[in-house]
Amino acid sequence: MPDDRGLSGWNEGQAEKRARPLILLVDDEEVTRVIGREYFESVGIDVYDLASGNDCIRQTPMIRPDLIILDVMMPGMDGFEVCQWIRSHAELMHTPVLMATSLDDEGSIERAFEVGATDFLVKPISWPLLGHRVKFVLRMNHVERQLRQATRQAEAANRAKSNFLQNMSHELRTPLNAIIGFSEILQSQLLAPLGHPRYVEYTNDIYESGTHLLQLVNSILDLSKVDAGMMQLNEERIAVEPVVRGAITFVSERAARREIKLFLSIAPHMPNLWADEVRLKQILTNLLSNAVKFTPDDGEVHVNVNRNREGGITFTVRDTGIGMSVADLPKIQESFVQLDDPVNKRYDGTGLGVPIALAMTKLHGGSLSYESELGAGTTVTLKIPTERVLDVPELIEPQR
Repeated sequence: MPDDRGLSGWNEGQAEKRARPLILLVDDEEVTRVIGREYFESVGIDVYDLASGNDCIRQTPMIRPDLIILDVMMPGMDGFEVCQWIRSHAELMHTPVLMATSLDDEGSIERAFEVGATDFLVKPISWPLLGHRVKFVLRMNHVERQLRQATRQAEAANRAKSNFLQNMSHELRTPLNAIIGFSEILQSQLLAPLGHPRYVEYTNDIYESGTHLLQLVNSILDLSKVDAGMMQLNEERIAVEPVVRGAITFVSERAARREIKLFLSIAPHMPNLWADEVRLKQILTNLLSNAVKFTPDDGEVHVNVNRNREGGITFTVRDTGIGMSVADLPKIQESFVQLDDPVNKRYDGTGLGVPIALAMTKLHGGSLSYESELGAGTTVTLKIPTERVLDVPELIEPQR
């Protein structure tokens, strides 16, 4: 029997450092404990044995075994109660439990698994067969322990990344706001003329660059909030048409410079929505910005808003742009991914527009889907679910 001194305070990392696995054998029959201890120690597995369920509850948190073999029929607390207690203990809940009993009825088997047993053994025990099962369960538990550790490390790294992005974004915002504010004053020549036309041109460049960088910082901050689960919606009753027109206004000047025509069609009697107006406009603005960006000069962008057959609202943005291949559609959903060649880059952007639009859509319980073909344009469909629709009219127009 292993010495129990110094066994308290074990964790999964310390369990990995043990030279041999440790089994806790709990059975009120001394013969079973003696045979089990001799057999497992002969195959390189240490055994700690106890005679009752009450002893198991008192000592298991200190022993921290790799696996527990638990007899069902014991005086005092039976094996079912002990197993249930083990599964409720934070430090033991993942420990494999094999329940052994002379009862072979289905009710006992079902109850064993209901209270959290990993496997079920019927007495009399075949020790060689049990040895193979124990080794298999120990291997599986070792793999699961590594997966849990890897998951914790990944979650910690993700939290660290999100915190870093948030802190850096906030630190960058303050000087950027100053740069943009002072460049606006210089643009307006509020205090005095700049004196040279090139100064005005440089000031405009400073303002545009600062505004672009601030938009990038805000996008990174939004994405880090979503990743950290900190993004919350400011929901209220909103009218659909003003939100759509506001998003179109945002891209209209850029479209006009390249003679891209914008078309808007909104179905009559459009109901209000329970949504975050700022985030919904952000989604539509991102979709429209991409449509204008990837549409050649003198092209077209069509925006349609309709009720769909499910009772929700569908926003469709269709362009006559360069399009994408089917293989590229999943890539645009990844953060910082751009399909454009980074060496011969033709289009500005950071690859955050689509991931942010997707994240904001999911927060609203909606869906965002893309259809595209190289050289034939792209169609993006945003669906807001029925439960967010308010003031539903009696007649619902079918989706066009």
